[in-house]
Amino acid sequence: MVIILLNPSFSNYLERHFDDKLLKNADKKFKIAQKAIEMIPEKGVVILDSGTTALQIAKLLNRRSDLVIVTNSLVAAQALENTKNQLIVTGGVLRQKSMSFVGYLAARAIEGIHADIAFIGCDGFHVNGPCSRSYRELEVKQKIFENSKEVVLVTDSSKFNVDGLYRFATFNQIDHLITDSDVKEQQLKLLTSNIKVNIV
Repeated sequence: MVIILLNPSFSNYLERHFDDKLLKNADKKFKIAQKAIEMIPEKGVVILDSGTTALQIAKLLNRRSDLVIVTNSLVAAQALENTKNQLIVTGGVLRQKSMSFVGYLAARAIEGIHADIAFIGCDGFHVNGPCSRSYRELEVKQKIFENSKEVVLVTDSSKFNVDGLYRFATFNQIDHLITDSDVKEQQLKLLTSNIKVNIV
């Protein structure tokens, strides 16, 4: 029998299932979501990325009725099933770990959208940008950046302590960051000067 011991630093790159992340820092994610919806213009076109913070935003968007909401997140779509907004779900291949749609169909759906604002999450950071732990998420995230007037990174402060695996954007591509008050000043020094930081 062969026993493989994972290097502890390597295990930090392993992706957890969506359900395992759902309750972690839930109060912080809710505050981030509250700030996020304040940024959405009237009659706006909104893209919601996958992730647990995006799910909190989706729940609050049920209070609106004037928006076009585009998402590649199955759980966000489920949270919006009775919405009075127009809801567009990208379709594509379902990744069960993230409960998100990825692949050619999802990317092409985003490519056909011109959004006013997009909310995108991350799993951690490199020194020059946010990261995902799955390469299968990269194409959709990059298409979101290409097809949105403003991109808002929504992440609780714990992600600043996590090394990412696949960088999907540089800090120069991000317009706003919303995070919680536990973020350290030293961590914010990673960011470029163009990013407007909102701490909740």
